[in-house]
Amino acid sequence: MNDSDEQTLRVAAALRGEEGAFDALVRPLLPRLNAFALRMLAHPEDAAEAVQDALLRAHQGLAKFRGEAKVTTWMFSILTRVCIDHLRARQRWRPLAQHHTQTHPDTPHHEVVAQLQAPEARFEAREHIAFCFSCVSRSLPPEESAAVLLREVFGFGNREAAQICGVSESVLRHRLSAGRSAMQDAFAGLCGLVGKQGVCYQCAGLRDRAPETKRGGPVPALEGDAEGSYRRRLTIVRDADLQGGDSADLHRLMFRLIGEVEDASGHGSTSH
Repeated sequence: MNDSDEQTLRVAAALRGEEGAFDALVRPLLPRLNAFALRMLAHPEDAAEAVQDALLRAHQGLAKFRGEAKVTTWMFSILTRVCIDHLRARQRWRPLAQHHTQTHPDTPHHEVVAQLQAPEARFEAREHIAFCFSCVSRSLPPEESAAVLLREVFGFGNREAAQICGVSESVLRHRLSAGRSAMQDAFAGLCGLVGKQGVCYQCAGLRDRAPETKRGGPVPALEGDAEGSYRRRLTIVRDADLQGGDSADLHRLMFRLIGEVEDASGHGSTSH
């Protein structure tokens, strides 16, 4: 039995209301769905809520599912719409949001230090680079952020990414190009790993604050031209585990803190 036949049988069982059939259909996708929502929304509770909302919509709309699309494409299309709707209702983060939070007088840095030095904690610079990527992506228009994450990080081809976003391939490519260019410009002004003009040295600073035995691997070098630096960053970002990695608890805390500062600042761009 091939994958298409197995999918058809699972969908039919779910439509008949067989116990556990819908769960069996979507359960294998949950790790990727959760990872996408966290990277898209840059907030752990919002991401968990978005996934649950998408699952509910999928369950309610199962009768409209067309078998010519893969369940993966269908579920990601629902979740992407949920995430974009969420982001449209919020202000976008500033490209330098991490830096502003780091220097904001009201940010409880003691919480970050305490989490960094917790007995079970371990700092991994490569995971922090992935964390940073999501923070900068959060400063893009939501449609561009979705295009970048789906295509560049989650590995969907242009055709499937366009299907997920509900647009033509040409529109998807335009959004991807705009998002990629904006990300590169943002990293050039933000990241001290790219060049001396970068204002943020958080990777090295946090690693230095972690206990010596829990510092993980070295901070990768990302210097060079904008395109090459971005490509090396993507290689790291794709492999990093933001949900269950060694620095996951630290990054969940930092996502929350940045969100609080940005919400309170009122300086971000609107998402409309």
